[in-house]
Amino acid sequence: MDENRRNALSTEYGEVCSNFRTLTDIRFKLLGLLPIATAVAIALKVDHIDGRSFVFSLFGLIATIGLVTYNTRNDELYDELVRRAAYIERSLGLADGAFANRPRASLKFRLFGIPWKVDHRVGIGTIYLASIAVWLFLVLASLSAWLAPEASVLATLAAFGLAVIATWWARTWIKRKKKEVDEEKRSLAIEAVQKAFSTDLSRGTADGGLIDLCFKLADEKTREIIAKRAQFYAGIDRDSSIYYPPGVSKEQAACHLVALLTDLPPRWLFDCATNRRGDMPEKSPVLFPPRADEVR
Repeated sequence: MDENRRNALSTEYGEVCSNFRTLTDIRFKLLGLLPIATAVAIALKVDHIDGRSFVFSLFGLIATIGLVTYNTRNDELYDELVRRAAYIERSLGLADGAFANRPRASLKFRLFGIPWKVDHRVGIGTIYLASIAVWLFLVLASLSAWLAPEASVLATLAAFGLAVIATWWARTWIKRKKKEVDEEKRSLAIEAVQKAFSTDLSRGTADGGLIDLCFKLADEKTREIIAKRAQFYAGIDRDSSIYYPPGVSKEQAACHLVALLTDLPPRWLFDCATNRRGDMPEKSPVLFPPRADEVR
């Protein structure tokens, strides 16, 4: 590695660590504020739930779902920062770096018969699920008290049970749906990289198969968005160091081509194509085994 690239990676490593700390700080600030806001809402509303509290409770529910959505996106960025930091550490010869050897959560046990993993996201997910259940309970209880005030006690109990069941069902459905989407995305990633392996930028605009695969993988609004990106990059020298790191293999170049068209991380695409992390389904084909100089 030449000195300029080493310096560039060292500078980027500092920025990656800074962004990592920022996302972590945002996560814990949200976790600190959300339970407090939910507890205050319960204290103010539980003794006099009525129709007037419906709008307030609905706002709290929508805001909490928005925070969950925001945190999920932050998790994606967080994971990519960890992977990028690990790659830079290995590239700089720090094979024993904090990110390159980041330990996985290993403690597991059963809590009331439910498998429980001691992990950051399990704890965060529990707080968000509890908050959503509480806000949904307040929404349902407010609505029932507004429509049928004479059956307030029974309606409140029914609202609580329905809120818990609905929250748990939604959590199970989202988890199953996420798994299906992840598997579909990984399969599309393998197909796209395989197609790009025999395609270069100069022919990218004419390759309808590659455009179609990248359109599905990127989940853009229209196919023309991907086609215009391919047309733009087709006019750029493929050997330009601005868009391709020096000395990349043909396999890595295929991943970078798909990344340019889809705005997805080339490292993730490379991991899918090579099954470097061993997390792909057994039925998924491995396009090319990673070489020693590519396993970073």
